[in-house]
Amino acid sequence: MRKIIKYGIFLVWVLSLLTLNALALSDPSNDNLKLENNNSESIGIDICIDFIWYTHEELRDHSDTIVIGTVKEILTPRWNTADGKQPHKLLSKFEYPDDVIYTDIVISVDEYLKNPSPSGELIVRVTGGTVGDFSMATDADPSFNTGEKVLLFLRIDTNPNTKDIGPEHFIVTDFYRGKYTLTEDGKATTPDEHTTLDVLLSSINQTNNNTSDTEVSDNKETADKQEGSGSTIQSKRIPFISFFWTLGAVLGAVLIVRHSVRHR
Repeated sequence: MRKIIKYGIFLVWVLSLLTLNALALSDPSNDNLKLENNNSESIGIDICIDFIWYTHEELRDHSDTIVIGTVKEILTPRWNTADGKQPHKLLSKFEYPDDVIYTDIVISVDEYLKNPSPSGELIVRVTGGTVGDFSMATDADPSFNTGEKVLLFLRIDTNPNTKDIGPEHFIVTDFYRGKYTLTEDGKATTPDEHTTLDVLLSSINQTNNNTSDTEVSDNKETADKQEGSGSTIQSKRIPFISFFWTLGAVLGAVLIVRHSVRHR
């Protein structure tokens, strides 16, 4: 009878721990954490963006300028706040594109292919980067490397949450589809396209005399809608407390079983 009572108490104890573990994982109050980190928790924010793939001609038409140049410098990432630091708000209130980490890329321009400017440099802004213990990345924005030779389709940043922050800058038209890495043998590549610089130059230099004012307006509207369309956010957090509850239950079960075996 004593053994039955003992195992009954043990079973209730284990079930209680498992219940607490489940509540810790599902408690919506966990979403009320502020965007702050400590040594026992890491936070990464992944943004998935669905966008329309443009043809070379559409890239040309939707761009405010097109350049060939070299990546001169990658500046320190910042939050889109007045001081560049993390926003003081609840994690559950995070919204894209309202709250982003951005990185500015300094491009040394070799040649303007559309709307030339006297400036020998320009800044391209991409979403993503690491500030402190927080990192953000998208599956759509292009990546850059210092010294990389590129052909860029660019347009003016119209996002009200970033356009007036920091220096004057552009964003890449159609996300990574508008950034081509150039090689010495004349190749031009994106993550999903392999073409040549000559092909791109031919498309850029073509003129379309049949484009009406209405079509231009429609193109601009499509470009404006494309930015950030179909985006979803995934926040990664490690539930250390829940892990220790489960570990405690398992270790407790092992100790009680071993104790029972020894006293038989």
